[in-house]
Amino acid sequence: MYIIIAGGGVIGSHIASLLAEEGHEVVVLEQSREALENIRRQLDVKTIQGNSATPTILKQAEAERADLVLAVTNNDETNMVTCFMAKELGAGTTAARIRNPDYSGYFVAQTKSPTATRKIVRPKKLGIDVFINPEAEAAREIMGILSSFYSTPVENFADGTVQIREFRVEDEALVDKPLSQIEFLKPCVVAAIVREGEVITPGDDDVIVLGDSVHLVSAREFMDELGGMFSAPKRPARKVVIVGGGQIAFLTAEGLQRQGVMVKVIDSDADRCRDIAAKLEKVVVLQGDGTDRSFLIEQGVPSADAFIATTDSDELNILCGLLAKNLGVPRSLVAINRPGYIPLAEAIGVDIAALPTLLTADKITRFVLHGGVISTALLEGQQLEAIEFVTSPTSNIADKKISEAGLPKEAVVGAIVRNNTVIIPPRDEVVQPGDHVIVVSPLPAVHSVEKLFQ
Repeated sequence: MYIIIAGGGVIGSHIASLLAEEGHEVVVLEQSREALENIRRQLDVKTIQGNSATPTILKQAEAERADLVLAVTNNDETNMVTCFMAKELGAGTTAARIRNPDYSGYFVAQTKSPTATRKIVRPKKLGIDVFINPEAEAAREIMGILSSFYSTPVENFADGTVQIREFRVEDEALVDKPLSQIEFLKPCVVAAIVREGEVITPGDDDVIVLGDSVHLVSAREFMDELGGMFSAPKRPARKVVIVGGGQIAFLTAEGLQRQGVMVKVIDSDADRCRDIAAKLEKVVVLQGDGTDRSFLIEQGVPSADAFIATTDSDELNILCGLLAKNLGVPRSLVAINRPGYIPLAEAIGVDIAALPTLLTADKITRFVLHGGVISTALLEGQQLEAIEFVTSPTSNIADKKISEAGLPKEAVVGAIVRNNTVIIPPRDEVVQPGDHVIVVSPLPAVHSVEKLFQ
């Protein structure tokens, strides 16, 4: 596919890296010379300096032949105009990063007569096929984690009947045993082991080491019980402290407030505090320093069920999360935009809850779907991709056993869903037309996996 990315910041460059690695033809439009130089040094993609919301730059980028235009600059209006102009020039699908929720709705145009038919103007009429709000996605993920027993996000497949979840190994009973000798409480597949940032595709003889993380595939109803084998479950959060008064913090506080959770928001900016306090009556808003230990103790942070750091600085979020962990908060969740910081945060015991960059990239992959794919999710930064294929009668894998299908050795089939029946583990199963097959694969091996379903 030919893909234009407007915006070469953290989100744009990350998506460009992901799509280029998957073999797509990518061009990045960016006004900042410094940002473009960083992209040129790191990625094998075409770059154009200029304002993406102008016809001249879009024509130079050949928007008329673009299969997909992604507008992910930091300005909502620029992104909207970029999509509109690209659509007018002939681009296929457009997606815009929009942070202001007021833009994602529709409005009814006025008419000269009260009885006349009113025209409804929707985003698609403005040339935008989909709105992407990384902050809203991050807030939803945080709320999902706080309402569950574990401090890790969950990915759903096959209409939610199959889940993939990462668990940190804290129980010594699982350590130093070959996977083939571990008696799991329910049917599951260990799709990947992560050790000190390195992803390992596990075999029967591989062992789990204390501190590892594992990506587990199982039926939804078994996931919580299986999670208890790796780490102790935590009660759903009823008292939460949030540091940072940005969009993620506001949306999270708003959602938790509706669920009856006691929420405190801390921010150093007085105007931002007043704005949040005016909009969220049941939320306690405090002006203060989220890195001030004495202040946090004074505000009751040690007695909170969860602590969330959502400032604009990844480094500050990690520092705040570590401080909360040191104060004894059972869940310390941070928002991080740079995937490279994930191993650092995990090494010091901070839980990664919200990665707006990856959540955006994850949503983008739904527009770059491969043959037979109906759902995808990025795991472990951008190192792994979980893909749900639907098997067609003519696909290369149809009527073959999983173990004999010729899958790349790095790829793991986690589950087959057939007529609403979940089959785990599926190793000796014959793949039938119509089966939903969930595969976890490193990105470089994805193309080889795709060929089996074509």
